[in-house]
Amino acid sequence: MIISPVFDKESSKPLYIQLYEYIKSEITSGLLKPDSKLPSIREASSTLNLSKTTIENAYSQLVAEGYIDNYPKKGYFICDLSEYNFDIKAAKNIVEYHDEIIYLNDGVDKESFDISTWKRLYNKVISDPKTNIFNSCSTQGEKFLREEIANFVNTMRGGHTDSLQVIVGAGVQYLLGILIGIIKEDYNTVAIEKPGFNKAEFVFEDHMFNIRHIEITDDGFPIHELRKSDAEVIYISPSHQYPLGTIMPVNKRMELLDWAYKKNGLIIEDDYDSMIRYGGMPIPSLQGLDKNDCVIYLGSFSKMLLPSLRISFMVIPKKLLPKYNEIKDRYTQSTSKIDQIVLANFMKDGYMVKHLRKIKRIYKKKNSSLISNFKNLLGDKVEVISSDSGLHIVCEAHTKKDEQHIIKDAQNSRILINIIRIKNNKVMFSLNYSGVDLNKIQEFTILLGKVLL
Repeated sequence: MIISPVFDKESSKPLYIQLYEYIKSEITSGLLKPDSKLPSIREASSTLNLSKTTIENAYSQLVAEGYIDNYPKKGYFICDLSEYNFDIKAAKNIVEYHDEIIYLNDGVDKESFDISTWKRLYNKVISDPKTNIFNSCSTQGEKFLREEIANFVNTMRGGHTDSLQVIVGAGVQYLLGILIGIIKEDYNTVAIEKPGFNKAEFVFEDHMFNIRHIEITDDGFPIHELRKSDAEVIYISPSHQYPLGTIMPVNKRMELLDWAYKKNGLIIEDDYDSMIRYGGMPIPSLQGLDKNDCVIYLGSFSKMLLPSLRISFMVIPKKLLPKYNEIKDRYTQSTSKIDQIVLANFMKDGYMVKHLRKIKRIYKKKNSSLISNFKNLLGDKVEVISSDSGLHIVCEAHTKKDEQHIIKDAQNSRILINIIRIKNNKVMFSLNYSGVDLNKIQEFTILLGKVLL
């Protein structure tokens, strides 16, 4: 038998793996028949101009996985795998790799983050023996960072918390998984805003919660619909609703807190994009208004600092602390200890406050430029509905395209767009603009017009 693979010697994949994969493919496709004898190690080494070790390693892997057998003094033979149905097409689909799209408007502004300060703090942290970088970090999050987060929530968001209530983790979905571990014995039905944050809903679905959608109306969130439902928990973003960008007025906030008190329920407050407002001060958090210990507060540094930092946090009510302490050792900390301490220093030394002032200036310019270009280039074909806060705007456009056509054209143009609804030849959508270069907003608008119209 002759085996004649083509090797890529520039590949990072070892030659023995390339040989192993070639022979395996020949067996599963039926080209190498059962009981056929493979060339000996010496013969294959000479024919393929490879070392004996390379051949032996490839054969050993095939033996270990049951594709060939090694009979002493006889050689290597193909195993009979005829009873197995190898779906080669399906297997290829599984290993096929697609690069993720790098969207023009995703991420944060490249000039917004002070990398030199972060590097200096990073070097300081890893050089400080008190950091103890050779040990793993706290399951709940480093105490230093939790103290700074508590102070941040209290001073910047009008909250009432301390470090014992703060849990640090890599992303809101991870933290929701911990929260569900705390509450699942007492709650099993959650209300979700519609439209809302789908990725939060997926977590509750995965943990078998009953989902109740509460549709946002022209008057905002309908508390009366929540009261009529059997939900005991609600996931909501009152300070900057995603994706509509609306703000819940204080009277409805008090109604929501009253519902939780009377229902003995829980409110999960996602404080999405709340710090970035272009008119007036940030709206105080719901957690700060809570007098009955029923609000779970979720925050993230992904939009404030860097998405790649992957540090989020959750503030739980004091009444949930005993249950959390029972289960917290089931989870390992998902964020870097070093990054946590660097961030804590960044906050303690006043850089966070300076950073927030800086990004408000940057994003206000982008926001104004985008709206101006919409008016100049797209005219009355696109109407801006909400744009006074956060890093995305909500618009409505006249279009003859259907949803799938718009989504496909957006991906081809590398534009990240969230379609809220399409009705009567009008598409309502939210559009993130944080990653768009300020100097390229005009050409971005022209490209968006081709996607939508």
